[in-house]
Amino acid sequence: MKILFVGLGRAGKLFSTEHLFREKLHESSLDDVEVATADMADLGSLGGRRLENNLKEIVSRGVDIIVVMEKWQKELLTRFIEYASWNKIHLFGDICKRNKDEQVPSCDVDIAYRSDHEKMNDGCGNLIEQLRTFIRERQLPAKLSSV
Repeated sequence: MKILFVGLGRAGKLFSTEHLFREKLHESSLDDVEVATADMADLGSLGGRRLENNLKEIVSRGVDIIVVMEKWQKELLTRFIEYASWNKIHLFGDICKRNKDEQVPSCDVDIAYRSDHEKMNDGCGNLIEQLRTFIRERQLPAKLSSV
């Protein structure tokens, strides 16, 4: 299973989320989960052919889940990948079960940092639970077909 976190250029937030997710992944003993990160700038400029080609390549390499940090990223990515793969794109805020739009400043004050850290912790924990469910659902048909 492959998970891709897509960031905005705020390296701290993406790095923190990825690091926390890897810790929770290790604690959960889920095996065979590959985690990667990409920044929107790395993928290509908005509306550019490079962005479209990079996204198609990512999806073709078997990415199971794409986690984006902002709603506009999800909307943008759906423009460049096939409709059948739209269900792979998930908004991190939805995973956190906190659906309010927030502006994250580049310099967090202590209270904002704690709040963001709690949200990242909740989101990573919820993502682990969703992975467990996803893996169980994937394994069930395989077990049934072998009977």
